Amino acid sequence: METFQFTGIFPKSPNDYFRGMRQKRYESVEKMLDLLDVVKRVGPKFPLEAMFLDPHDPEWDDDMTYLYVDYPFYKKFTIYATVISFLFLYNYNAFFHNKNNQFVTKCTLGLLFWSSNAVYYKYRKQVLRCNLFDEYVQMRADELVKEREHLLRGEQMKKWMWFQADLQETLMRCHRQSFKNDASDFADSELLLQDFIRRYTDDTLEKPLSHANARIGV
Repeated sequence: METFQFTGIFPKSPNDYFRGMRQKRYESVEKMLDLLDVVKRVGPKFPLEAMFLDPHDPEWDDDMTYLYVDYPFYKKFTIYATVISFLFLYNYNAFFHNKNNQFVTKCTLGLLFWSSNAVYYKYRKQVLRCNLFDEYVQMRADELVKEREHLLRGEQMKKWMWFQADLQETLMRCHRQSFKNDASDFADSELLLQDFIRRYTDDTLEKPLSHANARIGV
């Protein structure tokens, strides 16, 4: 068991003593952190083309505006038509029992009927166009998924998934086997990570890690 050390007349401060223990604890995990930093870089690259579209594809040059139904317009028209109808019915006697207002009555009813049908026709047309556009977008999305289905089942994706499974299994076996605040606290875990790195790198090469087979700069 460690004890406080005395130097001369004045003993070392307890803070200095525990500061040294904390420093040793940090140093004991420093190598593990370095190994973990290497581990996450030695894996194969994720096939981005399988999940993301090419932004430089000429297909995306056609900037189509997404269609929508103009609900604010129909809401305003409904309120307007409701107010006109209410005023017309409220003054029913003045309009229907007064021969001088027959022309105004017929024009009001005809205009209200014509405008209602025109607005309803416009609404149905917009709904139909929106539904057809949504159907086209869904069909094109299904086509793009089918075009890239072979990439999801390709060799590069299999390598990436195998690496992730192997990495997860290796990390689950890593543990702190002692609490001496020394490099030996993670002796077995260091061997596991070093063996993992050797499986995915070639020590005979001058540069075991390259942009072609590893995630450099991540």
